[in-house]
Amino acid sequence: MPLWLVRTFRKMRVRRTFSVLLVIVLLAISLLGNALTFYLFEDQEGTTFGDALWYSVISITTIGYGDFSATSFASRMGTVIFIVLFGLATFSVAMSFGIDWISEMIEKGRTGMSEIHAADHIIIVNFPSQSRVVELIEELKSHPDHEAREIVIVSDQIERLPFDDKNVLFVRGPVLEQETFVRAKIDAARMVIVLATDYSDPTSDAVVASSVAVVESLNRDVYSVAECLNFKHRMLFDSVNTNALVYSMRVTGNLLSLEAHDQGVSQLVNQMTSSRRGAATLYSARVDQTPDQTTYRAMAKRLLDKDIHLLGVQRDNESYITFGEMSPKIDDHVLYVSRHRLKWSTLIDGALIEKQKGQEP
Repeated sequence: MPLWLVRTFRKMRVRRTFSVLLVIVLLAISLLGNALTFYLFEDQEGTTFGDALWYSVISITTIGYGDFSATSFASRMGTVIFIVLFGLATFSVAMSFGIDWISEMIEKGRTGMSEIHAADHIIIVNFPSQSRVVELIEELKSHPDHEAREIVIVSDQIERLPFDDKNVLFVRGPVLEQETFVRAKIDAARMVIVLATDYSDPTSDAVVASSVAVVESLNRDVYSVAECLNFKHRMLFDSVNTNALVYSMRVTGNLLSLEAHDQGVSQLVNQMTSSRRGAATLYSARVDQTPDQTTYRAMAKRLLDKDIHLLGVQRDNESYITFGEMSPKIDDHVLYVSRHRLKWSTLIDGALIEKQKGQEP
């Protein structure tokens, strides 16, 4: 390739927008110029301008089907000028731009610098460790509601994803900046899970709370779950509307202490909280209707006959694992262990809670 063309090509790559427009104009001139000379000077009966344009396209791509060819001197000169001198070089540059653009898009996707295209997806914020994130992704995908759902990881702690998963996307950027979450399509997300930045980072809880605030400012309706390492830092989350706060270190400490005295506790908790084992799992159901003349204790007794274990009730940010005479109330959240997720209406329908004739609960 001539030196002047190499230098021109180098300058064009720097000025990308102008270069693309210039290449498009030169391609159009080459194709239309050759098509016009072929149409005007080639004496072939029945040849249309569409045929001439087709001949130009096939010539500039060097395919050469042979269905049309220049025979007159004028049309041959047109082919030499518009195709050989200008067209082939311009087409090569255009192909180079296209390859560069595709490579750049792929690399941006791998390094999390491109804007993703997703909807109804799950966003995981922060990357404390690969094993932690992979375990969370596997748990999410094992749930029937999320097995085919796209997951977007948002973090500035890694330069690219250290694993390949077609349903996992990556957005790299500061987790305290709105632009990062805009690229992650926070407005269309189904759920946001904000992990700790690092389990040895004393400022992690402050960063997590601030990230939740950023999410809330962009989408107040998205369901959010935040991880808090230190129970003493819970007041950091009082001013943000996270839907759930998980004290991971406290739960782990409690579980270790229980297992030290009561063997089997950790295995049971692990089974109840995992969706991957195919056994009974812990679920929750929101109370959206109140049945007449029944209590949670009466429901728990009858549900046991169907291998459904009513474990607790969350009401007004308080949890109850003993029910007394507590009756269902709108907006309660009932926690139960079952092989399948059940709606509240299913839990209270006649087949489950109707008193057997002549018997008291």
